[in-house]
Amino acid sequence: MYFALFYVAYPYYFPHFLPIAVELKNRGYDIHFVLSDKQNNTLMKNIADENSLDYSFGENMLFDLSSKFIFFANPYERAKELKAKTIFLEHGIGTKSTGFYHVLEYIDIYLVEGLYKYDRLAELYPQYKNRLKIVGFSKFDPIINIDTKRKDLLYEKFNLNPKKKTILYAPTFFPSSIEKMSDNFPHDFKECNVIIKAHYLTYERKRYKNQRKKLSLWETYENCTVVDVNEYDIAPFYIISDVLISDESSAMFEFASLDKPVISNRYFKLRLSYYLMPWKLKKRIDNKKDKYRQILDNAYNYDETLALTKEALQNPSKLQHLRLKFSKEICGKIDGKVSKRIVEILENENG
Repeated sequence: MYFALFYVAYPYYFPHFLPIAVELKNRGYDIHFVLSDKQNNTLMKNIADENSLDYSFGENMLFDLSSKFIFFANPYERAKELKAKTIFLEHGIGTKSTGFYHVLEYIDIYLVEGLYKYDRLAELYPQYKNRLKIVGFSKFDPIINIDTKRKDLLYEKFNLNPKKKTILYAPTFFPSSIEKMSDNFPHDFKECNVIIKAHYLTYERKRYKNQRKKLSLWETYENCTVVDVNEYDIAPFYIISDVLISDESSAMFEFASLDKPVISNRYFKLRLSYYLMPWKLKKRIDNKKDKYRQILDNAYNYDETLALTKEALQNPSKLQHLRLKFSKEICGKIDGKVSKRIVEILENENG
């Protein structure tokens, strides 16, 4: 019997699970990763091999393998059928969180980052309040615990000039600002390193071919590094970047919680159905998080993105007091020990 299984429905769940897996391994527990066979199987396999994981493909393995605990990062209602205790760890803290909240109805333990999500879920589902555990954001553990040598190697790996400021553009796949950004975006910051880290689904779904065309165009600029789908973890780019530009991605709250400036693009390329039915977008976005947009510089067109980014590069401490005020509410305790707290919860549950 395994102590814990991790169900990886998408490659971008790995950065949340891997720090916990390392902590479990360090304590001598047997763990296993169940990988979805509906995604990029080659990428999934490469990540698992790179991290020396014990793994298998196909969600049926959740039922075939015996374990005490199973981790999920996406809604999975068949979790009700499993004998193991189920743990939910949401893979993001962005404005699209509402679609994950109902998981609390059928999961045994719902791990939350900070007070914002705890209070929100306790308000929506008071009868399940005892299932909530505040732990922090496991994805941050490797960032907090990184050493100087490894940080320097990141500049070398991505061919960046360490003497220049670095801008990270990390848009989500929908609603996305990619198509609305200037073709000359890297040139407008020719004095900086520019990193483009698109969402996994931008590369994998046919409907986002225009986003990929834009990436190919930006890649022609000498100062611009467009990372490919194999770079599944955004955390290393947080470490070496000075400013983030994003839209409705979780990245904007994550980066700001690390006390770094964020430009939030509030202009998007929407699907036709969203233009015809604007309420669909409101339903997708968690408006309760609007108060936290104070920690972001909000841009409503590309010219504003340009101006606000340049300002942030010159004055990165502009919104620091708000970032520090709200970071604990959004991400909880940022101390590099989140995975330890999660494992201790499992050990207590295990008796």
